[in-house]
Amino acid sequence: MIDHAQLLDHLSIGIIVVDEPLTVVFWNRWMEEHSLLPREEVRGKPLYELFPDLVKKEFTAKAREAFRKGEPTFFTHKVHQFMFPFHTVRSLLASKLSPMQQTVILSPLKDDDGVTRQLLVSVFDISDWVAYQNRLLESKKELEKLSRLDDLTQIANRRAIMEQLRYDLCLHARKKRPLAMALIDIDHFKKVNDTYGHQCGDQLLRGVAQLLAEQLRGYDKVGRYGGEEFMLVLPETSREAALQTCERLRQKVAATVFQCHRHQVTITVSIGTAFFGGETAEVDQHPTAEDLFRVADANLYRAKDGGRDRVEPRPEQYPLLT
Repeated sequence: MIDHAQLLDHLSIGIIVVDEPLTVVFWNRWMEEHSLLPREEVRGKPLYELFPDLVKKEFTAKAREAFRKGEPTFFTHKVHQFMFPFHTVRSLLASKLSPMQQTVILSPLKDDDGVTRQLLVSVFDISDWVAYQNRLLESKKELEKLSRLDDLTQIANRRAIMEQLRYDLCLHARKKRPLAMALIDIDHFKKVNDTYGHQCGDQLLRGVAQLLAEQLRGYDKVGRYGGEEFMLVLPETSREAALQTCERLRQKVAATVFQCHRHQVTITVSIGTAFFGGETAEVDQHPTAEDLFRVADANLYRAKDGGRDRVEPRPEQYPLLT
């Protein structure tokens, strides 16, 4: 005949059997090893005396509920972390103690009349599973972050900056607040590649991206739309303020000497802008991100057609902010 007590000792989970006063009837080897309390010392003692914090964690209340209703109750690690004050096996081996993440199930043990006389308390060590899930979540977040970054410049990529524009436009349209955007194109970029090589061109793109990011406010966004073209999203920004910002950026780029290997390179940029809110006339009252983009793109074309190294619409009538 199978010795059921011996069988329970071989399980890799904690097993406790308690009666209605919550005194310990059975205590398997797993519980001995993790609590450091031999079964001879705990048998007949109230569980909440062995682990006083169980009262605070509603353990006794749920146990009595299980006795009364004759239905299982549960404690999950998300709501009741570290129900029993145990440490993970991995941390014990590493001599760096960390608390054990647990799931605890209280299962009624009924007699032949269907009356619950005892409870089976099962303690599952899910620390490794939780750690794996956390690593998986971190990896997912990192992959999501990487999927939204331009690999070369480490700023937002085309998809991410367009999503940002759609989100901000929706928000500003609902609140009837001004919003601006701009397209920035490096003038004669092909000449840089042809003269100094593509590696120099890549360094230049990284330098321009860093310069733009450093010159903007914390809640402004910059992304690489493609090639040598960048996009700005400027929330809570009027037409006047956006033109001043773009003119300041144009002057900053023109005044910067970019280091490309052994070469010192100066460049200019052309900027096309579009606006929503206030007295804007470029787009209608319910524009899409694509509508704004088309306006900015048309203004960028005008800037290039007008001689490059300029902002369109022209900001001359507005004093430059310093």
